[in-house]
Amino acid sequence: MNPEDDADDHYIDGCHGTLAPQQDEAFYDDRSDASDDMEKGRLKFPTSMYGRDCELELLRSIYDELVAAATTHDAGKGIHFVKSTAEEKEDKTSSTSTEPFKGCDPFRDSRILFMSGYSGVGKSALVNEFIKQTQSKYQSSSDGSQSVIHTSGKFTEQSTSSAPFSAITEVLEKLVIVLNDNVKENALYNADLQSKVWTTIRESELIGPGKEGNQILRTTFPILAPLLDSCDKTSPPQGSEEKVSNSTVHPSMNAINESTHELLEAITASLDQPLIIFLDDLQWGDGSSIQMMSFLLTSAKLRNIMFICAYRSNKVDAGHSFAKLMNNVKEARQSTEPSSSQKSVEGMDLLSLSREAITMFIADSVKKDVADDVAELAEAVYTKTTGNIFFVKQALEELVRKNILFYDVMYFEWSWVVSKLELGNYMSDDVVETVKGKIKDLPGDVQRLLVVMAYLPNTLTVPILKALMNHGELSFDEAYIRDLLKKALEEGMLLISVERRNYVFAHDMIRQASFGQEGDENQEELLLHISQVLLDVDQEPKMEWCLYAAVDLRNSLPADKINHSDLAKLNLRVAQIARSRGCMRKENELLKEGQRCLVASGFMWEDYALTLELYNAVIVSDYSVGSLEHARIAIGEVLKHTKSLDDKLQAHRYQLLCQTIETRDYSMGVEMGITILNLYGFNIPAKLKKTYMMKEQMKLKMAMKNRSYSCLVDLPLTYAPVLSIFYHVIRCALFSENKEVLKLLTWKAIKYSLKNGIDKDFPRVISMLGASLAKRGKVKAANELGNVSLQLTDNFREEKEICAITKMTTFVCILNQVQPFCNSLDPLLQFYKDLKFCGNVEISLGSMLAYFHSYVAAGLELSPLLESKLTLTELYCQQVHNPSFHTSFKMCRQFSLNLKTRTNNPTKLLGEAFNEDEELIKMNDHAREMALRDSSSLRLQLAFIFWDEDTMVDLLTILMDYPLTDQMIARLHNRLCFTGLAVFALGKRKGCESFQKLGQNCLDYFANLTKHGSVNAKPVYLFMLALKKPSRISFEKAIHACAGASMINLEAIAKERYATYLREENDTTMANEYITSAYWLYQDWGAFGKVVELTQKFDFLKNSTTNTAKSLRRPKSSKRVSLSKKKYTIMAE
Repeated sequence: MNPEDDADDHYIDGCHGTLAPQQDEAFYDDRSDASDDMEKGRLKFPTSMYGRDCELELLRSIYDELVAAATTHDAGKGIHFVKSTAEEKEDKTSSTSTEPFKGCDPFRDSRILFMSGYSGVGKSALVNEFIKQTQSKYQSSSDGSQSVIHTSGKFTEQSTSSAPFSAITEVLEKLVIVLNDNVKENALYNADLQSKVWTTIRESELIGPGKEGNQILRTTFPILAPLLDSCDKTSPPQGSEEKVSNSTVHPSMNAINESTHELLEAITASLDQPLIIFLDDLQWGDGSSIQMMSFLLTSAKLRNIMFICAYRSNKVDAGHSFAKLMNNVKEARQSTEPSSSQKSVEGMDLLSLSREAITMFIADSVKKDVADDVAELAEAVYTKTTGNIFFVKQALEELVRKNILFYDVMYFEWSWVVSKLELGNYMSDDVVETVKGKIKDLPGDVQRLLVVMAYLPNTLTVPILKALMNHGELSFDEAYIRDLLKKALEEGMLLISVERRNYVFAHDMIRQASFGQEGDENQEELLLHISQVLLDVDQEPKMEWCLYAAVDLRNSLPADKINHSDLAKLNLRVAQIARSRGCMRKENELLKEGQRCLVASGFMWEDYALTLELYNAVIVSDYSVGSLEHARIAIGEVLKHTKSLDDKLQAHRYQLLCQTIETRDYSMGVEMGITILNLYGFNIPAKLKKTYMMKEQMKLKMAMKNRSYSCLVDLPLTYAPVLSIFYHVIRCALFSENKEVLKLLTWKAIKYSLKNGIDKDFPRVISMLGASLAKRGKVKAANELGNVSLQLTDNFREEKEICAITKMTTFVCILNQVQPFCNSLDPLLQFYKDLKFCGNVEISLGSMLAYFHSYVAAGLELSPLLESKLTLTELYCQQVHNPSFHTSFKMCRQFSLNLKTRTNNPTKLLGEAFNEDEELIKMNDHAREMALRDSSSLRLQLAFIFWDEDTMVDLLTILMDYPLTDQMIARLHNRLCFTGLAVFALGKRKGCESFQKLGQNCLDYFANLTKHGSVNAKPVYLFMLALKKPSRISFEKAIHACAGASMINLEAIAKERYATYLREENDTTMANEYITSAYWLYQDWGAFGKVVELTQKFDFLKNSTTNTAKSLRRPKSSKRVSLSKKKYTIMAE
């Protein structure tokens, strides 16, 4: 048979008269995926995933582990422990469980994947496929369970210069669409989920309707208004945006973080399946977004959530802000992970696809069933692109444009007619150039549309795009703009964002290629035009990004194209908006641009008001972001050129602050502050003589008209910024122990306020004087001033941070001397939350540390809740990079663990929370000195409780070199309490005579407080007397005082010491009764390590019952068993 005849038999009578294998018409239509020849010539890429099986398996396993962790989340519930009033209140006001973290990973209910890879490698496609597979696996069923909820956001190269939180805004916007969807036919509609989320938000103490966090969310993320309105039953949705735009809230970054965190908690707590959040191109994340992500990713309270954070590995070096974020997150999470737990942080380096995967992709793209049919084409493309999937697609399209790869309409198949070597010559080495070539083949108006959109970080409505396109002689209507968008979509330049219903670039490389299509001169004119259109946009909150984009475009223009004064004003205006959103670094960038404009104009200070306003803003901003050197330069400029003392006041204030925060030389701060105050006419001498002080005191009495300090409460309110300088100088005087200067400055501030009225800083001034008097043992006068300062703060409730600092100072440094420590627990927790919310890290952590020492001093139960609080605070210290407080809280938790668990040496701070030797060696001299004081104080308590005399001697030797003062009264109470008890308990021991003076000073301290009615001091004072001069009466007085003050720890210790005394008196029966009582009290306290020790030491305790010793945790109407010599006596509570 003739081969040619055979071929003809096989290829005759094709459809429509073409030569092709004989099939029906539908077959060819399917293969071409189109019904006309124009579409048949268009290359269409498959949507399947190629070569990513391992990566998909890792993503699925992470999500499956998270689902499994959620099912075991309730393990351990039902364990009951008694809570303090503060703890009970916190449980009611927090949506976060405070179950203990001991023995488990606090991050077990959240997962993070850091995904790196070059541009175009397929990060987004991989995540989309993972979500698709996960939704299929965990899809909602007929029982009403929820679908897998996911959301995403993408940073762009313009993100760093556009409105802050751009990608995070996208994330939240998509969540709002899901949670506020009222269309029942939509796939993600779930009324039960919506109801749960709305209820949780409504009940939140932080972001519920009318709460400060709610307003902050509305201000920072206007897109959240519909969701927050749905949660508020009392107000209609209308007008919410007006409420935001008129807001005067200026939140801290921490307040924004906390509020956003609370919102995500409310959402994830309502989901059946973990939430997936995908953030792409984080290498371009703005500073505020990076700060927020660091906060969220290191939170142990955020549960039922999976973060996928993608970035370009070639754009992130070791010094990049995102690289630092990743290191911080890994360190924070891995430091708490038990060795047996699943890793909560994973990494994935996404490489280019293999040659085999690319071959399969190309075969499917050109509709070849056998991969070998495209081997030559695939080899050429792979060699040029090295397997980058985006590059591969662009290379194939380039071959199509050049008609090297073409659709043969005669054979209904894709063909090429050149060799592998020649194929490589037809593909560009630069993918951006390839895309530029594609853009140049598009119609001119489509090109112009892409150029305009390339300069914008966000997409716009058709009317605004029309205004942007109508430049010069060009004029288009909206219908034409829609046609252009459709054409760009068809050409693969744009995509439609389903959730946001707008057009976005299909890839960042396309955006990048769209730049530079105009000439330089045309480009400058275009940028001016775009920025003006953006400035003219109705500035509703959702469109606020237009201002950021406009000012950024104008800042990029040459000097001869702009009006410097106008641009300086614009930068100042947008900087003020950024500050109102809590974005300090963005504010700083804009202010620096405004400053540059003024300098470039050559007319600086000619517009005096503008220059002063801008430079004052620069001073505050530089100080806020820690750029003290730049702040000093601006301060010098203001002090040099301003015309009046009032205009210099802001600069003087920050001059003082920069000095003290950098050097911590408070004595120098006092000198500088006095110099500044003298400029304002306060005439303070360099040396304070006794006669001068007497005269000033007399002047104060005359001004006060012999009234008490309570008269200050009735003074009128005024604006007196000079009082801020008074406060900072007085603070320096307090820290430098300069009590005379502190008194004098406070007297002058009082006289000034009596004449002019009080400002928001005045209550702080009064509290500082009270703290100084308390430190010197002037209890009555200190408490009077403390109560006055609390009353004064009521006049300035809107000043949340200042009020919290003033009240915290008053409680911690003054009122705790007399009032029960347990009374301060609720306030201290609230101050911690308020100050943390305001971004005042140092003082907020100081409040939490005072909470712990007050808790221990009050003798409250060492419950798991306390340990949980300490663990969470440690994690917060890591979040804010505060190693000093981190050490303090680890130390405190180890102290608690030593009491609660049996160890070989319970007097050493060595365990799962803290290793004293390792930690102290890392510190500088001053930090080590303070840490050694605190660790020795805690260890002395342990040594006294576990009765280790040698350790007590060693620790007393260390502590005797420290002054018997401390601004934190609870911490001082604990140190002096056990210092005095240890000294008197060791009184008969040889070699301890040198401690007697130290013990007597401690006794005198508590005697003075007892005289002034301190319920905290009396039990300690009587216990010390019992140890100093032991007798049955003295011990029983001490025990009764401890019981009356509800100090369960001291009562247990006192009974054990009394038992030792009775045993020495040969009264074994009574001694055993007191040991038994102490044994059960230690149990009530939670000191189970001590309980085990007593059980091993006294066999009879194994058969004892609680009938002989009632716990402190009892109803107020109950009666307490009190042991006397040979019989029980009942003492009413």
